[in-house]
Amino acid sequence: MYKKIYFFRLAFWVMVLAGCVMCDNHKREPVKIIFDTDMVTDYDDMGALACLHALANLGECEILATVSSTRGNGSVASIEICNNYYGRGEIPVGSPKLASAVSSANHPSHKKFLLLQKKYPKWFKYANSDESPDAVEVYRRVLANQPDGSVVICSVGFLSNLRALLESKGDKYSPLNGKELVAKKVKKWVAMACFYPKGHEYNSKGDPESSKIALRDWPTPIVVTDFQFGRHLYSGRALVEAKFDRNPVHDVYKADMLPCEKVTRHSWDQLEGHPSWDQSAILVAVRSEYFAFEPGEYEIIDNTGLNIWRGDSTSKNCRVVEKLSRANLGRIIDELMLRAQLLENIW
Repeated sequence: MYKKIYFFRLAFWVMVLAGCVMCDNHKREPVKIIFDTDMVTDYDDMGALACLHALANLGECEILATVSSTRGNGSVASIEICNNYYGRGEIPVGSPKLASAVSSANHPSHKKFLLLQKKYPKWFKYANSDESPDAVEVYRRVLANQPDGSVVICSVGFLSNLRALLESKGDKYSPLNGKELVAKKVKKWVAMACFYPKGHEYNSKGDPESSKIALRDWPTPIVVTDFQFGRHLYSGRALVEAKFDRNPVHDVYKADMLPCEKVTRHSWDQLEGHPSWDQSAILVAVRSEYFAFEPGEYEIIDNTGLNIWRGDSTSKNCRVVEKLSRANLGRIIDELMLRAQLLENIW
């Protein structure tokens, strides 16, 4: 096993030297992006936010807002801490006020995220997500101020905020109702959701009524990176093995990732790291050239959140399928999550 770990580390750092150049070659109009995350239910959310900031540092995206899809927990504070670590503490944050929205305060990972508040006490404002602004108000304010058809929404959690956005009324930010505002301002929605070809997926079943409404009524293209795509796309071991004094992303990964000596064939975490469901959505949103796409529709078909995929060559919506190998995608994700350290300690 440890020979495998050695070769993994060696291959990773060789990749980094090439990957830094590769990433810097992505010169294009920055993607305007709103990030919607459940955060404290798994730690790939923090990795996804790290990737998003790294891509923003490269000039590939502009982060307009970072909102939580869970309430009554430390999710917003964790988002704020990560934003501040990357020097973007001014990014708007919010959380759902919808009654059906999930409260994940009792989730096993929540206590580990709460430790971030003790280590970084000056980097957050909202210890409890319920104290933060209404995510729908954040969405409406941000969208109203952007050019038409310019915003990509990337959701890697429950769909409560997106359902509430669609159902919102005109306000001081825009006379348009939510569906009209989305149709006018949003280019596409990238969602980490659903199970292929049929089943229950964590994000989709958490608030099943909201998932059904959001997927059914969304007026612009939806791109889904489903459970199957990210399940065996691994990243994060290199981040865990790196040395940091102060890095909230490293702290969360270090606290949660299964040690190498405990990895088995059947464990979620492997030698290369943790499944990268949420990071895959970030890459789809910003570097879509890495992926192929199958047109069709995901639909929630009952009140438990059961979903089904229906292929349809005429659909504006699609699911992500492999183009660049998962192994290479994992290396790119690792490089992005480590990029803050690389810029600070290597160059």
